[in-house]
Amino acid sequence: MSKMDIITDGYCINKVIDKVKSKIGDKAAEQLKQTAVEVVQNCVHFYSITFGSGDVGATGTGFVSQPHKGKIADGTTGLIYGKVQSGKTNTTIATLALAQANHFRCFIVLTSDNTCLGEQTADRFAEQLKGGPRICNWKEWRNDPEDFATNQLLDYMKDTGVVLVSTKNKSHLDNLLKVLKYSKASSVPTLIFDDEADNASPNTNEAKQAKKGKETVPDSAIFEKIGNIRKEVGNHIYLQITATPQSLLLQNINHPCKPVFCAALPQPGDSYIGGNLFFSDNSKYCCTKVELEELDQLKKQGGKINPGNNWDIPPGLRLSLCCFFLGSIYKIESAKNSEAKYSFLAHIDHKRITHSTLEKVIRGFIAELDKALRGKLSAAKREEAMKWLNQAYTELSETAKNLPPLNDLVIELEHELRNAIPKVIDASNPDKGLKYSSGMNILIGGNRLGRGVTIEGLMITYYGRDAKQKTMDTVHQHARMFGYRQELLDVTRLFLPQHILEDFRAIHEADEGMRQAIGDDPNNIQITPVWVGPTLKATRSNVLNLAAINAFIPGSHIFPRAPLWKASEIRKDVEELDKLLASYETIGEKGEYHEVEIDFLIKIISCIKSHYWPGYPWQDDRVKDLLVQMKTQDISKGRLNVVRGKTGKGLELTRQEPSAWGGFGFINARVLNKPKTEYPNVPTLLLMYEKGENKEHWDNQPLYLPTLILPKNKFVFMFNYSEAAEELEDDIDFQD
Repeated sequence: MSKMDIITDGYCINKVIDKVKSKIGDKAAEQLKQTAVEVVQNCVHFYSITFGSGDVGATGTGFVSQPHKGKIADGTTGLIYGKVQSGKTNTTIATLALAQANHFRCFIVLTSDNTCLGEQTADRFAEQLKGGPRICNWKEWRNDPEDFATNQLLDYMKDTGVVLVSTKNKSHLDNLLKVLKYSKASSVPTLIFDDEADNASPNTNEAKQAKKGKETVPDSAIFEKIGNIRKEVGNHIYLQITATPQSLLLQNINHPCKPVFCAALPQPGDSYIGGNLFFSDNSKYCCTKVELEELDQLKKQGGKINPGNNWDIPPGLRLSLCCFFLGSIYKIESAKNSEAKYSFLAHIDHKRITHSTLEKVIRGFIAELDKALRGKLSAAKREEAMKWLNQAYTELSETAKNLPPLNDLVIELEHELRNAIPKVIDASNPDKGLKYSSGMNILIGGNRLGRGVTIEGLMITYYGRDAKQKTMDTVHQHARMFGYRQELLDVTRLFLPQHILEDFRAIHEADEGMRQAIGDDPNNIQITPVWVGPTLKATRSNVLNLAAINAFIPGSHIFPRAPLWKASEIRKDVEELDKLLASYETIGEKGEYHEVEIDFLIKIISCIKSHYWPGYPWQDDRVKDLLVQMKTQDISKGRLNVVRGKTGKGLELTRQEPSAWGGFGFINARVLNKPKTEYPNVPTLLLMYEKGENKEHWDNQPLYLPTLILPKNKFVFMFNYSEAAEELEDDIDFQD
């Protein structure tokens, strides 16, 4: 696509960039501006080819010359995606400022129906957009939309332009539609920013409509209202913004919300804390000393706490709090800003009763710990308190190399601890937004502290949200621990159970694979789905379990976690493989790499059987489908290596339980290095011929253990774990 002639500077955009430089650095700020330039170029381009040239761009008039009426125009949807907490709002603000310089005049900003997030977003736009359009939000016009529009917006609409911020609440969107009508927004070019566009905005009734027809089943309410807004401001570009675009990218090609262009945010700057930090193997910033039993204990108490036994706090929660107390004191004493804020986030459930339980447990523990340290309780209590703080000190010392002596921190903690008052942030809290105190803040909540909300000074996260029906995008959006907080890195920790860590890790890896594929060519959005089970349809949260959507990551290696090994199960298949592989009798520790047809690799995989292991990508039929799909991507050949050991009689590998196989499976990093380096663009199948002897816990039956190395191409294969997607309930609420 040819670059459009647009204005790339101006008072408002320059002010925005100057402001963010102080937070994310000069280089990251310039990258942010370049992304905004790319987005606006796309907006001007697609607006012009859809509605005619001359309205927007460097020489635009700022007025609609050819009004569009009727259904939403095709080709008017774009996507801005970046990592969780990586600066999407800054990019949106910069894009808006630059679009205003290029004669867009009406700007609609839609946020999730979350008051905390809505107010946070509205405040950030008002704070950062200086010298640009008039900025207002849903609270200003909710009492009388017509009066507000005619008396406060009409004059600005065709002048500097206006920014209208609204949550995706039914009544708020109805009022917004009225404001747009009375302020004559249809007469000017419009840009709609849908923040968290994969949340609430999609048509969650689409699957029902596919079964029963649109005449029988109406569109879901929020989708319909956003559609009405898009029709009201006919000449517009609709920008979806999210860190989790899976459901948007997997829509049908002709869907009105299917992106026609994509702008990927640049890799976050050096000060960004993200998934690579927490979810890499043996991460020092992720602590799994949280047992499932303690989460059950907190969730099942129902608020009935024994006030005479406040020391009875689960050990994982206790350690996480003690780490927060010591880390906060360390930062308070060393920080240049005396008003700095540090936060502890507890997110284990969506239920208010659990929030109340947590608040009582934490409040009681703080009170007892405070009194024990100040000598108001017995010597034994103080000794026990010091023991727990010493455990936290040891944990933090793994990464915080400049921690003052523990006794010095405790002296200061004795004066600060009583001010660490836990706050429940949910619908029962009269404060709609987040309010912080200088120093320590302990926040407890669920959905209101989930998707999109930035937690200021977040240091310690205690996470135990374990929904029965997990969704990939919702769980990933719970990663509030991500963000630009390099100054807190050394004392940052994520506390969670091992099995939830594995969920996060799998989601993170799939997300990275998707980004690698899209990020290489953001103007050419291609995700190839590999589907086991029903035909892939438009992805909607009430139809598909998005936790089951995953991706084979380009350049990675996969293997079966639970290969079949009993003679009665595999003897015939091994005999068939012996025949197929008879000409690959190379003897040697590493074997040789032979060029073979993809069809031959498929035939081999068809003779290898395994049990499916939840959460891991290898599934026999899925891997065969993966190889079949590669042929559609012009990959017709691959590499095969049959490793038979030094003597050629087979290897002597000890059988492991599925969860015990390491990240390299049946082989080691040294063996993987050669094919990944020398054959990066084709699949490579490594077959380890195993003797299968009883002494190594097999069944005295030889077998072939496979590892498949995926080509490092510009596409990613997405798939769904579910074998019965059509049986999922239509009305699942993925927010809880």
